[in-house]
Amino acid sequence: MKRISCLAFLTLSLGVGQAWADAQILEWIGRYTMSHDGLRGTLSIEDSKQDCATTAWCHLIARYTDSSGKRFTARIATIDSKFQHMVLYINFPGNSQKFDAYLFSWDKTKMAGITYWGGRTFGFYATKQ
Repeated sequence: MKRISCLAFLTLSLGVGQAWADAQILEWIGRYTMSHDGLRGTLSIEDSKQDCATTAWCHLIARYTDSSGKRFTARIATIDSKFQHMVLYINFPGNSQKFDAYLFSWDKTKMAGITYWGGRTFGFYATKQ
């Protein structure tokens, strides 16, 4: 009986912990200090507050501001089913740069991932301000 109780407790604890690790769409919203391979800027993800019916994230808008204050539009291509992974494109001159971003499981104020430029892969990270 004691084993069954311990097993039930462990199963419930792990199950609940897994649910807590999943992200919610609204947790992506914020202003992030970002570094992609040493280039610094600010990524803003905002709620447009517009009704839409295409995807769970269709109301989110994104933009990027580089360290010199120049602004660039961005597009959120997808967010996975558990809302932990976002594919984002920042429209730099001559290159719509893809970012695979992963929201941290236990600290939703941070994200990290990879980006691609000129056929090469680079790392990036961002912290919500």
